[in-house]
Amino acid sequence: MFATDATNRITHWTTSAERLFGYAAAEAVGRPFEELLPYRMAQPGDEDEFQATLKAGRTWHGTGTVRVRDGREIWLASTVEPIMSDGRFLGSVSVGRDITAIHETQQKLADQERFVSSVLDVIGALVLVLDSEGRVVRFNGACERLSGYTFAEVAGQPVWDVVIPPAEVERVRAAFADLQAGAYPNTFENHWVTRAGVLRLISWENTCLADDRGAVTQVIATGMDVTEARRGDDALHGIEAVGRLLSEQGPAQSALDAVLGELETRMGYRFLSLYIADGHSLRLGAQRGYRAAPERLDAGEGVIGRVYRTGLAELVPDVRNDSDYVSGEGGVVAEIAAPLLGGEATLGVLNIESARSDGLTPEDLRLARAIADRLSSALRRSQTQEALRDRVRLFAALAEFGAAVNAIREPGRLAAALATAVGSVVPSDTAVITLLDRRDGQYRVSAVRGLAPGAVGAVIAPGDGTAGRAIAERAIVLTEPHPRAQSSPALRDYLQYETIRTVGVPLINEDTVLGVITVGRFKTDAPFTQAEREVFALLGSHAALALANAYLAEEVAALAIHDGLTGLYNRRHFDASLDLAIARFKRHAPAGSLAAIMFDLDHFGDFNRSHGHLAGDALLRLFGEILRVRLRSADIVARYGGEEFVAILEDCGLPEATRRADEVRRELEGRSVPDADGRPLRSTVSAGCAVMYTDEPTKDALIGRADAALFMAKEAGRNRVVGA
Repeated sequence: MFATDATNRITHWTTSAERLFGYAAAEAVGRPFEELLPYRMAQPGDEDEFQATLKAGRTWHGTGTVRVRDGREIWLASTVEPIMSDGRFLGSVSVGRDITAIHETQQKLADQERFVSSVLDVIGALVLVLDSEGRVVRFNGACERLSGYTFAEVAGQPVWDVVIPPAEVERVRAAFADLQAGAYPNTFENHWVTRAGVLRLISWENTCLADDRGAVTQVIATGMDVTEARRGDDALHGIEAVGRLLSEQGPAQSALDAVLGELETRMGYRFLSLYIADGHSLRLGAQRGYRAAPERLDAGEGVIGRVYRTGLAELVPDVRNDSDYVSGEGGVVAEIAAPLLGGEATLGVLNIESARSDGLTPEDLRLARAIADRLSSALRRSQTQEALRDRVRLFAALAEFGAAVNAIREPGRLAAALATAVGSVVPSDTAVITLLDRRDGQYRVSAVRGLAPGAVGAVIAPGDGTAGRAIAERAIVLTEPHPRAQSSPALRDYLQYETIRTVGVPLINEDTVLGVITVGRFKTDAPFTQAEREVFALLGSHAALALANAYLAEEVAALAIHDGLTGLYNRRHFDASLDLAIARFKRHAPAGSLAAIMFDLDHFGDFNRSHGHLAGDALLRLFGEILRVRLRSADIVARYGGEEFVAILEDCGLPEATRRADEVRRELEGRSVPDADGRPLRSTVSAGCAVMYTDEPTKDALIGRADAALFMAKEAGRNRVVGA
């Protein structure tokens, strides 16, 4: 708290302002506030509003940053009350609160939210999240592009009021009710109506998040637009039959064989084969008419191989004139090969051969392309759905992982939780959590799963094994299967495998490697999938943020009850603890006893002015250390304000309290702190002691008597203890 005049020069400067900003009243009073403490408003234009508000005689509330004496910039929440006389502005009184920690925590949470939103927006699939009433909670970039609506337009609206055709609303509501009843995960298809009025058919993979009671709180739907895969209302009945088969069965062996059966029966084709890409070759997926079609073809072989390499459908009217043609059946005259395209890759080739004299026509080529398109859509959908299912599972597990670990605020418990929870995201046989020991800078194993418990406490050196490499390289490290002998020496004796495949995920927060998660699989033929590799980075980010938040919560909890300079309890915690001590005194009265000692450093203001605030702070820290050593660990010892300290001693009478206070006084008298040149500086302390009486068992009475005794000690010449 401080006050300024009409020209913004400081007129009053309290001890709380001295502590927060670092300037003594003698340095501050008379100086313009903006010269002493450069201040920047949180929002542009706030400065003009600030001046206008005060001149109008109204109270101003706002936030901003201020550079304090030691060069730090802190965030300040301020309330400024104008001082007015006959409508004239005479000055103001300002009350400020340091909100730096709150601001930084809010910024981190905002960064995390932006990160999650960015991940969802770059995913190619549609991601739709609904609340328990069916209202839109998330609507990612793919949803915006497909529907033509922005998230801002649909947020909070029931999804069936926005994009669901009226004829399908009841069916969608019924499916939503099934999900809420626990029928998840499931798949579902329905149409969306875009802003332009176009119908798009969407295939959904749905899952749910539930609360502790099992009630569904959110529905998470991941979908893809399958309109093109179902197009062709104007195609021939044979193509529609193919579409139905593939829609019902997918690209299973029986469905592929049935597709060729439809072409054989309806179109009259004699020789049909379907080859599916398999590594660097093509394997036979289905065939009709051949006595012995090759089970596998080299990707560079025949017309089929050429079409596979180029991705271009071809009609060869006379195979005798094509040097690449490889005979699969005698008497063949013409051949059509149509690629099954899957984005940048060719998934396979549909091959049609004819022994008829009239051969094959461009119309046959068009039909082959349409069938190949249907087949490729089915293959793509099968592969995409498999990948989406894997991703949905991974991201759902990752969301549960994030919720679980972010709820833990003790670093010790968090390590054990991480060792267990990481296996629910990425299946693994072992998990080792290695964390940075902030006391000595070494990395130690903090929790394990799948290893002997004796591994906890082992030191992992940067560069040592998978975990050490992840620390040193500050990047995810994946290892090929390796024998136990090649594992980290610190963990080798605790491993129970012959060969393992491992991944090390560093936990990095604000450019510091806080630790590493190492997971392993014993089965060497079970590599980590691409989706699992992608999720490792997000898993590491979640874990690193949870760990950083746990450390922050631990530090904030300590700061909430301790004085930042001396490490003693602060006034707020002291008041609460004294209330409990008085309650105990009342329960045990008259047998119990309760004493208070008030300390005040003699001439501390002169000491600060003569030797500077650094020496003054050193003296305060020294006195706090003496109090911790000389008084009992069960005693309540606090910095009461400025140079005043207070101690509450339970089961202690006035003689004992006076003796202990005098021990503190004598020790301070014999100790010193150095000045800027290293010369010793000494100080003394006065103390007042009092005890609680059963006829007046109140906080004010006890502290009041101790404070009165302290006053008598000062009046008697200081550097002494008085009991009252």
